[in-house]
Amino acid sequence: MLGIGIVGTSSIAHEFAKALVMSKEYQIKSVYSRTLFKAESFGNVYGAELFFDNLEEFLSCKDFDVVYIASPNSLHFSQTIAALHKGKHVIVEKPAFSNMVEWEEAFQLAEEKGLFLFEAARHIHDSNFQIIKNEVAKLEEIDSAILHFGKYSSRYDQVLAGEEPNIFSLRFSGGALMDLGVYLIYAAISWFGEPESGEYFPKKVHTGVDGAGTIILHYPYYDAILHVSKISNLFAQSEVHSGKKTLLMDGVSVISSIELHDDASENVQLAVQPPEHLMLDEARAFAEVINHPESKENQEKYQSWKKLSHDVSYWIEKLRKQAGIFFDADTEK
Repeated sequence: MLGIGIVGTSSIAHEFAKALVMSKEYQIKSVYSRTLFKAESFGNVYGAELFFDNLEEFLSCKDFDVVYIASPNSLHFSQTIAALHKGKHVIVEKPAFSNMVEWEEAFQLAEEKGLFLFEAARHIHDSNFQIIKNEVAKLEEIDSAILHFGKYSSRYDQVLAGEEPNIFSLRFSGGALMDLGVYLIYAAISWFGEPESGEYFPKKVHTGVDGAGTIILHYPYYDAILHVSKISNLFAQSEVHSGKKTLLMDGVSVISSIELHDDASENVQLAVQPPEHLMLDEARAFAEVINHPESKENQEKYQSWKKLSHDVSYWIEKLRKQAGIFFDADTEK
């Protein structure tokens, strides 16, 4: 089993910890948080025995070889670099980094050290996500696509009260595009390839980040329209259109229904049963690559994930800067 240390005690860290245990591929050895109390409260649930409130001491621990980072976005880069320098493989929660300068430096260091660096874009490892990708590839010609992902954030209440929580802060590289839009950009580039151009039309909140927005990605013969929001709930289904055929899905980040509508035949349900835990396939995929790096198939998988992470990071930065959204991290490099 792979020994793993966890940075952060957020809800997503809890969910990934559950998936790690369920996968039977990892043993959670250690937890780092800014306070020992939080580290212990989190780690005791999953059998961890080593707890730290000092990052240097945590990363110097020899009891684990993999680090999972689920801290605020702006901290991902420095913590990833520190972990790589200590010889740890890194799984960093999406969005991996604030900008391409950070992305390039981190992945270059990982390559130099002979280590794996994964962006934890959970949904691309799901079977239903791959089913959609395969079905899109079968379409003779795409006419248009509309993708939605919106979820009212509990932190938005703090914004309305005049506060600045991390996920809505320029200092912490927050906003709707970074937090939820990353799912949509991953889907669009996975299913349709890189666009020729694109624009982002954000609805900004008083902290300076985007609370919601519309992305238009231009392809040679069609456009993909992506709606994202952290200040409202979006319930519309997502669609890909090709003549008389329409692929209809009930989500982009979590997909449980995929319908193929075709005038020539009855509507067909293509989705399969999701795994026991939504992050389980992702955890197993990373373990397979780490445990068997000599496999040609695993090498190809890793390079494809890396290329996709690169392209998504590139377009997110391009879109947000075109929309006038600049992070503190953009001026610190």
